[in-house]
Amino acid sequence: MFFESRHPVRWFALLVAVALTTLILGSAASVSAAPKPAVTPDEQALFSKIDGDYAWSILLKQVYGWGVPNYEPWWNQIISGTTASAQGAAAIAGEMQRLGLQPGANNGTFIEDFPVDGFLPLESSVTIVSPYTKVISLCDQAYKAEGTGPDGVTAPVVNIGYGGWKDFQQAGDIDGKIVMFHRQNPMFYGEPVLAEAKARGAVGALMDLPENPKDALKQDMTSPTLPNMFIRGEDWDFIASELAAGKQIKVRLVVDNLVGYYPMAHNVLGVIPGSVYPNEYVYLSCHFDHWSLGASDNGGGVGSLLALAKAFKAMQATGWSPQRTLVFIAFDAEEMNGASDSFYDWCIGSFAHIVGRIPGPTSDSWDDTDLLPALHPDRPGKIVAVMNMDPVGIKNPFVYVESTPDVTGLANRAAIDSGLRDYPGKVGLMIYSPVSSYDEWQFYMKGIPCMSTDWTGSYYKSIYHSTYNSPENCDPQNVYMNMRFNGLLALRFDKAAVVKYDLAKSLAITEKGVSDLLAQDASVFGAGKADMSALEAGMDAYGAALAAKGTILQSKNVSIAETARINRIQLQSEMALLPHLYNWDTRVIPGWSGMFVFDTYGYDLAALNQAISALQSGNSARCAKALAGVTTMSWGERVGDEAYADVMHYIAYNKHLLWAYGYMPNLTDVHAEYMSLVGRYADGGMTKTEIMNSLVAKRAVIYQSVTAASHDLGSAFTAAADELRRL
Repeated sequence: MFFESRHPVRWFALLVAVALTTLILGSAASVSAAPKPAVTPDEQALFSKIDGDYAWSILLKQVYGWGVPNYEPWWNQIISGTTASAQGAAAIAGEMQRLGLQPGANNGTFIEDFPVDGFLPLESSVTIVSPYTKVISLCDQAYKAEGTGPDGVTAPVVNIGYGGWKDFQQAGDIDGKIVMFHRQNPMFYGEPVLAEAKARGAVGALMDLPENPKDALKQDMTSPTLPNMFIRGEDWDFIASELAAGKQIKVRLVVDNLVGYYPMAHNVLGVIPGSVYPNEYVYLSCHFDHWSLGASDNGGGVGSLLALAKAFKAMQATGWSPQRTLVFIAFDAEEMNGASDSFYDWCIGSFAHIVGRIPGPTSDSWDDTDLLPALHPDRPGKIVAVMNMDPVGIKNPFVYVESTPDVTGLANRAAIDSGLRDYPGKVGLMIYSPVSSYDEWQFYMKGIPCMSTDWTGSYYKSIYHSTYNSPENCDPQNVYMNMRFNGLLALRFDKAAVVKYDLAKSLAITEKGVSDLLAQDASVFGAGKADMSALEAGMDAYGAALAAKGTILQSKNVSIAETARINRIQLQSEMALLPHLYNWDTRVIPGWSGMFVFDTYGYDLAALNQAISALQSGNSARCAKALAGVTTMSWGERVGDEAYADVMHYIAYNKHLLWAYGYMPNLTDVHAEYMSLVGRYADGGMTKTEIMNSLVAKRAVIYQSVTAASHDLGSAFTAAADELRRL
């Protein structure tokens, strides 16, 4: 490790802190290898009371309706802000009441309302009108704009393959035409291709996702860039074959939506009050809105949530009582309904619950500094842990448990004791940090220990947001195992006196992040480059505080008041530190994966160093290849200047970043330099001297960004250490 020779005293403090916390908790590796302990009687009782059949019945109700008179799911969907959303929330609330939960909303009911950016499809259709008539099957598309209007657009179709630069060039003139393409980058919704098509004059787009079954109907949120529809793979192939045979295919595309209104969406929450620490909370969560059938995304999550509530109530009936208040919450607006000009349009229900609410009708002028207060602004510092469940139940799953560093070890232990680690029904299991853009990220933003159990994998991705996400492609036993794992964690977070968070893990993660940065640019902390003195000082302070207070963190058999005090300080310390460890990966999947705050800068420094070296040696082709490795060029090399600017605005520079606000790294723009090197400008673009000067200047800016990130994280470590000293 790079600190060892430079700061032996600081390194010793870190070793003491890590060793002490490992003694308390066990590292993730040692936990995995440890012999299996006996499950406690309460834990065994919980397992025995989990009703898998009940959970499965809830999954089916989510998919096919709750038996509510006049229930109106939109194409078997529940979209926030619609009648189906209100009816779904009412049905879940009624079930919580029937199970014996107490209302959890501040208004004394089970439902808390919040405004969303409304969206309702009025008509979606694709019809071949020449040289014959053929209606193409599809699902209503979540295109977040008015679209074409009821008359639609009628235009010839052009096949642009996968929508790369060469594909567009080979397609020729697409002005006034409808393009069709295979979508790549599954979580990016085809935005770069749509932006480039718009820049070249296209009036609409048809796309499929090749990973889907050929007869699957699919829908996803797409940006308000160019009216578009997902069509079935078999229909895409049919149109492509007709075009290849020389036929002129003309299509009428209708994407007619109601937007620009601000309905209410509805989170649903019930509680079992705590008997010892009623103002401390343990959350179990999921979302209930869904696309298409939504069996695993997220009927299995709703089934798990309500079945766990039922199990805990059954335990309570036999004399058990939770120490802390258990919160069972089903979020609305996970799939979409934030500001339409922002990529970060989802997870709005959890955002409203704990971060802030969009202002509603004034949304044309608001930005992220104008958010209304969260529904529960007093909860950060009181929530012991959040366990989110999404998606749940798919067959052949790879199970990902994403967590904040402080609870990763506890999740590893629970995976063994619940049987998840050895569960034969999974393809694989990974338990790691950080969390990503499911509903738990909002809690991470407020420094709350949290995790999400994601039953995904390659099979799930092939049917994601499609009509194949059906009960037939789910496994009831996977839903049951999900409940064992998350229920066990909830019970352990509840029954712990002093919660054994792995507070030293943040030091280890930072050490690795710095080492990874040095591996990308060994001279990053040289004279005149980046300065990390603030980070070193903060880590020194935090390591020393952990070493000094380790005995208190091991406390057993202390008073209720002292236990509450210790946990309150632990949570205050995490609130100061956790939100500063990670930001967003903005490569092929913007805002999907959290990553350490130096990582983007490390990748871009390595690319710029290679590019500068190549240009110095006169190798323009190698310079361009290196620039293609800069973060935004993973998609930016596919598009021209206009489309590049549009996408950058969408993912990074608009005023409605919502849950990405404050978590966007400073992005390095080398698009013009790349385009000049590969000869895409008619006038030649930048000269090699201009490119060299620009790259050197932009590398210097990255060094400044590393310094700023080091200062921010160092200050967070110092603030967290100040909290721990109060122990």
